[in-house]
Amino acid sequence: MSIEMFVDRLGTHGDRLAILTDRGEKRTYLELAYDVNRLAAELAGPPRLIIIEANNTLGCLTAYLACLRAKHPVVLVEPGSTMKDDRISRTFAASEVFHQSEQGEWRFDPLVHSSPAKLHPDLCILLSTSGTTGSPKLVRLSRSNIESNASAITCYLSITQDDRAITSLPPFYSFGMSVLNSHLYAGATLLLTDESVASDKFWHFFEKECATTFSAVPFTFDVLERIGFRTRSYPSLRYIAQAGGRLQEERVVEYAKWGSSVGKQFFVMYGQTEAGPRMAYVPPDHLLDNPECIGTPIPGGTFQLLDEYGARILQSDQPGELVFSGPNVMMGYAESEADLSSGILLTELHTGDLACRKSNSLYYIVGRKSRFSKILGLRISLDEIESWLHQRNLSGIVSGDDRIVVVAVTQINVRDSLKQAIIEHFGLPASAIHVLEIDTIPTLSSGKYDYKAVLRAAHEATDHEPQNCPQTLIESYRKVLGMADVRSTDSFLELGGDSVSFVEISLVLEDYLGYLPENWETMSIASLETLAQAAKQARVWEKDEIDEEARLWVEATAKVKQHKNGFTSTPTPTQVVPGQAKLRQFWLTAVLGLSLLIMGEAVLQLRAYLNTDRSTIEILTDENENNWVTNTETGIKTYRKNAVVYNWAGRRVETNSLGFRGPEIGRDLLPKELRIIVAGASSVVGFYAETNADTFSSLLEQKLRQNVPGRPVNVVNAGVPGYTLKEMERLIDHVLIGLQPAVIIIYPGFNDMFTKSCLSKSTMNGFPVATIPNWTITREIISKNTNILREQPIWANAINPKETFPSDYVPTLNRIVTKLSDAKIELVLVTSARAYKNVDPVKRVKLVKLAHEFLYSPQCFSLDGLLEAGKLYNDAIRSVAMQRRVPLIDLASAMPGGLEYFHDDSHFTSKGQNFSADFIYRAITNDSSLSQRLGLSPVNN
Repeated sequence: MSIEMFVDRLGTHGDRLAILTDRGEKRTYLELAYDVNRLAAELAGPPRLIIIEANNTLGCLTAYLACLRAKHPVVLVEPGSTMKDDRISRTFAASEVFHQSEQGEWRFDPLVHSSPAKLHPDLCILLSTSGTTGSPKLVRLSRSNIESNASAITCYLSITQDDRAITSLPPFYSFGMSVLNSHLYAGATLLLTDESVASDKFWHFFEKECATTFSAVPFTFDVLERIGFRTRSYPSLRYIAQAGGRLQEERVVEYAKWGSSVGKQFFVMYGQTEAGPRMAYVPPDHLLDNPECIGTPIPGGTFQLLDEYGARILQSDQPGELVFSGPNVMMGYAESEADLSSGILLTELHTGDLACRKSNSLYYIVGRKSRFSKILGLRISLDEIESWLHQRNLSGIVSGDDRIVVVAVTQINVRDSLKQAIIEHFGLPASAIHVLEIDTIPTLSSGKYDYKAVLRAAHEATDHEPQNCPQTLIESYRKVLGMADVRSTDSFLELGGDSVSFVEISLVLEDYLGYLPENWETMSIASLETLAQAAKQARVWEKDEIDEEARLWVEATAKVKQHKNGFTSTPTPTQVVPGQAKLRQFWLTAVLGLSLLIMGEAVLQLRAYLNTDRSTIEILTDENENNWVTNTETGIKTYRKNAVVYNWAGRRVETNSLGFRGPEIGRDLLPKELRIIVAGASSVVGFYAETNADTFSSLLEQKLRQNVPGRPVNVVNAGVPGYTLKEMERLIDHVLIGLQPAVIIIYPGFNDMFTKSCLSKSTMNGFPVATIPNWTITREIISKNTNILREQPIWANAINPKETFPSDYVPTLNRIVTKLSDAKIELVLVTSARAYKNVDPVKRVKLVKLAHEFLYSPQCFSLDGLLEAGKLYNDAIRSVAMQRRVPLIDLASAMPGGLEYFHDDSHFTSKGQNFSADFIYRAITNDSSLSQRLGLSPVNN
């Protein structure tokens, strides 16, 4: 009779929250049970082996649980691995795979084999012995193994229904799988996210949803230290649980002390995949006195130490092989299809670790009997790599520890290609592999290979490697990540960097830039290179300033010395007549007043420079002389190319070779690239966006990349401030069509409303502005304080927007539709959102004033006129979309108004940027026809 598992009891937890994802999806236990049972019914039939490419999403979790519920054994593997390497599916005759299709849809697909594998009725989960290596040697775990280990973990971690566990580890890794199982066993809440621990999004989700438990492997703690974890406050956090390899004693002590000081528990655990996976833990109150220990056996388990003859060791502090017994010990290994039908072959697990027992009954590891390295929580078989090496007709041996795996070969000129082959075949981080080219393989006096000598040589080589700053960051990324296909537009997180490479890249950046930028892991390599150039220039400026200060100090010192030595004479007062005294007094007063004015202006200019990195002179002159370039043949105006400029709002804008705000984009498409262009004016540029990454184009790109992982996605920000629809048409003709996008999204804006007739009818009467040069800030202060003498009511010269609506607006839109249709490019039209929606009259007037003050100096329209103008333009866009059957995204109808979403009447705040990106993303993906053509998966509204 099959044992009942936690998956069979999901519904007993009732309406308690079971799942909450970082996408906002929620499931109670009753809802989760319903979804699981329904999918299990669809999978009904004789037990069959199913591969699940598992990530921390609701769909994958439901598929995993449904297979367990339907009693189909599952192999948990990394997403995308089955297509790359079919050894597991072929070796074990798997019937189906749950994976993401080329269209981006997660689904079950059949795998064609001669006949389905014969399966033992208790077989439940199969995991690779080495994590992500794709090794066809799998650990066979029974339903009893999984259930008993989930029960034991729940017991010693005291997991309750009130806990909220965030997923910081992948579910195809045994530690990550056990987090899911144990919390569902206890009726707790799982906070599902696939975000990296190095990502701010992870910690925002953590804090927002009040996570209580957090799981980590040793290298995770390097990441935590880099982000200053122990300096932050996490009121909801109850404990951190560590496993996946030995954590340095110093770090154990640090976190044990930290936990004690802030009221958090810190659990150090020990386990292996073969034990499903936990075997021991150190109670938090024993940790400070025993930081070297793996602890005491989990509930239901026992340890014993055996000497080299198999006899039990009973004395304290005497080393022997650690052997574990308990209901979670695996059924055995599977190396062929025939092994899947075998029953329980083991009652105890020989761990391969050498350990001692202290007098207080806690165990600690002193060495390793078997040839394994444990890096990033992966148990790596050195013999397996060595065997693979020999199969490739290479002469060499493999050694290693928990820092590196060393491959020593006698062939020459194979280092780079061999390292890359090992990385790809075994799925290991590049930083963990070191290839040595040696003349002869070292041996011991006994004639056996000297593995320790090879390991020492590798450590000496790495310790003495020159730490020179690389010529480019992209070379560092390629080297550390072990990836050849790294582009300047990629960020660390987009490249899938792990916690080991996170630490390595951060050290490179500190050396390269002189500091570590905040959120560097989300920044493109090109952006980081720009920061490096700026930092280098800043150092040059700083040196020049110091040199100038030194020169002035030397000159001043010399003058003082001259005066003391009598080389200067004291002026003799001259005789002044009474009439001359009054005249002199007048000029002194005038000079003093002018001096004070100049000094005040200097202070104001200095403050402006400190706030914006530019003086007002630069701000006024940059617009025409530095910030913009115009193609004389086409009349197309863009930002200066490959530059860092500042827009009118003082925001830093980094441009590419096209003069657009954003990272570099190649003119030729990459294989399977999804390229989308957003065309428009200042709202598209991101007038108030602090960085390029904060614009809705960039945010849209991030969402699309999550939708189609592994596929290149680029969203080009082709917004140019001040552009009219006709200028957008010229840009489309001469530039955008040539970039071969799949889609062009047009957000037209309202610049067309400010025609010459509008500008000519708007006048300003009254007290004139002070006749001081425009570049002076003093002029603005005087102007502001005499405003009441000069200003008319906002709509004193208001005109009817129907008079200024351009007659060629709709024909221009129609021409654009035709041109893109002929070029086989999808067109999406977006209505222009305004801030006046659902805003009270007082706030509306404030928004209008903001618009006039900063943007639309000519006051063409009244408040009602602005509303009418917006309606005219958006109605025209809607009409063309309907008549020409073009997809329409009605952002104007959906987006809330007010200062929460807008800085003024049309330019978005950060919240507005995020709303726009999310709404456009959902509109595209939920348009079944468009999303299918683009290969996107629909998302929930």
